[in-house]
Amino acid sequence: MEKAPKLELEDAQGEGEARAAVAWLEAAFPEVACSLTSDAEVRPPSAFWAEGSADLETCLAYQDRFAAGMDDKVRAAHLIAFYSHQLSLAATAIYLCCGRVPHVTGLRFEHYVHPRKAGAVDAGRFHFCMGLSDVSGSDRGDAEKLFHDRFVAHLKPVIAHLKRRCGLSLRAQWRLAADSLAGAFLEVGRRRGTEEEAIAQALAIVKRPGSPLHSEALCYERIDVAAADGKDLSRTYRRRGGCCLYYRTDGGSYCDSCVLLDPEARRERLRAHLRDAFRDRTG
Repeated sequence: MEKAPKLELEDAQGEGEARAAVAWLEAAFPEVACSLTSDAEVRPPSAFWAEGSADLETCLAYQDRFAAGMDDKVRAAHLIAFYSHQLSLAATAIYLCCGRVPHVTGLRFEHYVHPRKAGAVDAGRFHFCMGLSDVSGSDRGDAEKLFHDRFVAHLKPVIAHLKRRCGLSLRAQWRLAADSLAGAFLEVGRRRGTEEEAIAQALAIVKRPGSPLHSEALCYERIDVAAADGKDLSRTYRRRGGCCLYYRTDGGSYCDSCVLLDPEARRERLRAHLRDAFRDRTG
C-alpha cells in the first residue's frame, strides 16, 4: 500500500495551535475525524479516489443508507455533498481556529458510532490527515486565495472521476461542493461566535471570479420569525446553489433550502425549521 506523506509542522507553537483546532473540531463535529500525523491505514487522496478503487465503490455504496431507489447520478450527488461537507468542516475549523490553511495528505473511510439524542447510530465518516501552511503573517486575501486553490485542487480529480463513473455533470458537483463549503463556514463560525466574519470569508472564497465554486444562487439569508411565546427569533441560513437530487429517490422530497424550491416556499420552510429548533432548545 502506498503511504501518505508524513506531516512536517512548522514549529512547536504552530503544532499546539493546530492540535487545539483539531480537538475543537472533534468535540464540535464528531461526524468528522482529523489528524496531523499519518498512519498505516490512510491512503493518499490520488489512490483513494482512483478510478475503479475499492474505496470509491465503498463510498458510493454507502450513500444507499440515506435513501432507497438511488441511481448512480443520485449516489454521486450525495457522495460529493457528503465528502465535501466533511472536508469543509475539517478544513474550515482548522482555518478559523488557528489561521492555518490545510491540505489533505492522507485519507480513509472509517466506521464510528455517532452519538445522537435518540441513541447511538453506527455510521461511516472520512478521516483526514492534514498538512498545514501558516498564513498568519499574510494578507487575508492571500490566505483566502490559498484556501480556495487548495480546496479546488483537491476536489478537481474527485469530481472528474465521479463524472466518468456516474455521469453527474462537473457543474452540478461543483455547486454541491460550494454549498458544503459555505455551510461549513456558517456552522463553524456560529459555534465560535464569529458568524459574520466567517460568512464574509466564505463568500470571498466561493464567489471568486472564474472559480468552479462560483454560483449566483448560493448565498446567505437571514430568517426572522416570532415564536409561540412571542419572542423574536432570527437565524442566518445558507441558500443552496446546487441540488443533491434527493427528490428523485423513492419517497424523496425537496430539502428545506433546495435551490429548486420557490423562494417564498423555501423561506416558509426555514421559518418552520427555526421554530422547531427553538422548541427543541426550550423543551
